[in-house]
Amino acid sequence: MNSHRSIFLIAWFACSTFAQANAVVDSTDPTSKTTVSADQRARALIARSLMVMDTDPIRSHEHATNALKLAELAGDATLEHRTLRCLGQAEERMGAYADLLRTALRTLKLAQDLGNASFIATDLRDLSMAYALNEMPEKAVDEARNALAMVLPMQDATTIVESQLFLVRTLLVTGRYDEALRTAEKFRQSASMSNSTEDPRLAHLIARILLATHKYADAFTYLARLERTLDGSDAERFQLTTDIAEAYIGLGRVQDATDAIASAQTLLLRTDSWNNRNRIVELDYEMAVMQGHWELALSTFKHMTEQADSVNNARTRMQLARMQVTYDLERKEQDNTELRAENAMNAQLIQGTQWNNRFLLIFLLVLFGCVVGLFFTSRHGLRMARRLKLKNMVIKKQHDEIHAKNLEMQRQHLRLAETLVSDEEKEMVIKEIHHRVKNNLQVVDSLLTIQGMENEDPNVDRVLRAAQGRIRSMAMVHEHIYRSASQPDLDLRTHLHQLVRSILVAHGVHDRVSVSVEANVPPLPVETLMPLTLVVNELFTNSLKYAFCDGSMGRITVVVRPSGVGYELLFSDNGSGMGTDEPGAKDKSFGLELVRTLARQLNGEVHFLKGRGTTISMTFAPDRMALQAAS
Repeated sequence: MNSHRSIFLIAWFACSTFAQANAVVDSTDPTSKTTVSADQRARALIARSLMVMDTDPIRSHEHATNALKLAELAGDATLEHRTLRCLGQAEERMGAYADLLRTALRTLKLAQDLGNASFIATDLRDLSMAYALNEMPEKAVDEARNALAMVLPMQDATTIVESQLFLVRTLLVTGRYDEALRTAEKFRQSASMSNSTEDPRLAHLIARILLATHKYADAFTYLARLERTLDGSDAERFQLTTDIAEAYIGLGRVQDATDAIASAQTLLLRTDSWNNRNRIVELDYEMAVMQGHWELALSTFKHMTEQADSVNNARTRMQLARMQVTYDLERKEQDNTELRAENAMNAQLIQGTQWNNRFLLIFLLVLFGCVVGLFFTSRHGLRMARRLKLKNMVIKKQHDEIHAKNLEMQRQHLRLAETLVSDEEKEMVIKEIHHRVKNNLQVVDSLLTIQGMENEDPNVDRVLRAAQGRIRSMAMVHEHIYRSASQPDLDLRTHLHQLVRSILVAHGVHDRVSVSVEANVPPLPVETLMPLTLVVNELFTNSLKYAFCDGSMGRITVVVRPSGVGYELLFSDNGSGMGTDEPGAKDKSFGLELVRTLARQLNGEVHFLKGRGTTISMTFAPDRMALQAAS
């Protein structure tokens, strides 16, 4: 009787174990749940990203990143292209211009693989905008031209006009005003533009080009005509009104400019944004300068600087937040991968246990009818139960070891992430210091300008202008260092070219004196770049003051090249020259004395070469020994 009771108990235990194993397997079967395809989830995330694009760009970037992973998983190239464009828009809102450039290049490559001409043209314009935001004007203009060339064979007048307007706008943004004006006039006479309703937009671009070149009377002619005919959005009318106010300021019409600014402030209530608010502040600054209200102008200028700093700080905070979100996503993905691997291993173990339980149930049912094998059946069942218990203990031990290793790896990843965030914060602080030094030097430059306007002594005015030139040179060095962190290809030639162009514009001779700059040398440290920039500033200013003082045309050449163990700065002009066979004998001005002092600081020497015009050579070797302190 006891033997029969034992058999019934063993059979009941086997049946219940078999039922529980089946229930666990059914609960982990993916076919038993309602699933959503990857492409549908990607489209839903794109919609969420676009919905919060303007209010929360960080969350928008997170949605777009997840959508991109799902689009890649789905294998839909068109959906992946759409997701990349959404990701680029989020990066633009966040001010992550370096990431925007990488995304634009990837989007263009995908469009080229798809072979869609419309996608390629649109992506070329986005790439041009990314280059412009990263201060690469040459590449920005080239990609804008490529976009126009791509749409011309399509014979779509609307698309062609849009690409033409984009090219003119790119030339305007990159500072190529003469080329922009010629291109706009050529497009205006073309067949596609003459039959289009986009002519007011092109006329507005022409007016903005004329404003940039200070041709206020010509610009006002276009703007007055547009004010009577334009029936656009509030944003377009705000831009037109502010441009009219700028033209009035340039023409000296104070009351008309005041009325235009008031109208723009009314439109600002419906088109409020940081750029529009900053535009109003710039107009207030120009009005204060025109009326001679220098205290108001200075306070307005400081307000503009503080607004720019606040925007930069906000963009920095968004980039840090984006980095934290990216790290959290990667960590979550890693945790999900580990969890999936663990679930797969558990499923295999459960499946093996299920087959063992089925075998045990069949074996017990067969032996249930065999009275002779009762003893052996019970003994075998107990043995199998002990083996299963040992296996479960081994599995639990392995699971605990794997879990401990995973925790240790997570702690190591957390320490590595904290180290990376700390290094990036240091780099951002250094960049912010250089940026603030540059802003402070610009404030000093503005103060000297205001002081010079109140002084009528020409000698004092000359001394103040020379001091302003040196201050601008030092500010450009700090700006060069600030931008070199995000632009590795910003070399010495670009820096010197920007310096001499600013000096030409400051002296008003950019239309009759041409400049050639050659500097094929590796990047120089700030200890060398600062005195070298001041030397070029002094030599260039002296040439403009004495070599071309009679209003004649001229050319100035600046060459920096390797020489021996150091470098050589060769400066020459084709002006009237120094007027003596021994230049060093009469050269006692403060500027040239400063050049000699800076040359000694660079461990160099200054030589005056004979020939037509003035030629000065300075050899220096900053790496041979420590730079001397300036006396």
